[in-house]
Amino acid sequence: MAVCTDPEGAAFGVWEAKNHKGAQLVNDPGAPVFNGLNTRDVEAARSFYAAVFGWQTGNIGAGSQGWTLPGYGDWREQEHHPDLRKQMAEAGAPQGFEDVVAAIVPIADDQPDTPAHWGVTFATDDADATAEKAAELGGTVLVSPFDAPWSTSGYKIRLTVLADPQGATFSASRFIPQNMGRPARRPHR
Repeated sequence: MAVCTDPEGAAFGVWEAKNHKGAQLVNDPGAPVFNGLNTRDVEAARSFYAAVFGWQTGNIGAGSQGWTLPGYGDWREQEHHPDLRKQMAEAGAPQGFEDVVAAIVPIADDQPDTPAHWGVTFATDDADATAEKAAELGGTVLVSPFDAPWSTSGYKIRLTVLADPQGATFSASRFIPQNMGRPARRPHR
């Protein structure tokens, strides 16, 4: 294992997988659902991560961009999620979303003190309740729960940004059809 930083200072870890291939549970409440690099220099980040990992960039929906790794979706479908492409199509995911490994999140100019960093989003059944519980346990609600469109298919994400009592930040989200009270089946990532 190695812990590195990219040219802008965002830390990330790498390891040689061998028998442990990574997270065995994703997309379920309490488990990771997405990762994103928050950066001021998108072009430099694209160049760096393409050279290090072979990532390409692509559309991830709602006008956002992310990194893709060609063949990643094939592996995921074969190893863990046989109906991956069908589920993504039903959720309105853009073509190629099955190969997405992370989002590219430009840091806004009005956030001059925000350093480049990698962030993780955990799935939750209820973003509002998760924010309340985090505050009750000594965490901080950095961004109150809000709805964000995910695609043109009528789905949305209910999202909150939190900090644990030590200051580590993370997001929690619920993926749901708009105008419906029940959770949608997440497109497996």
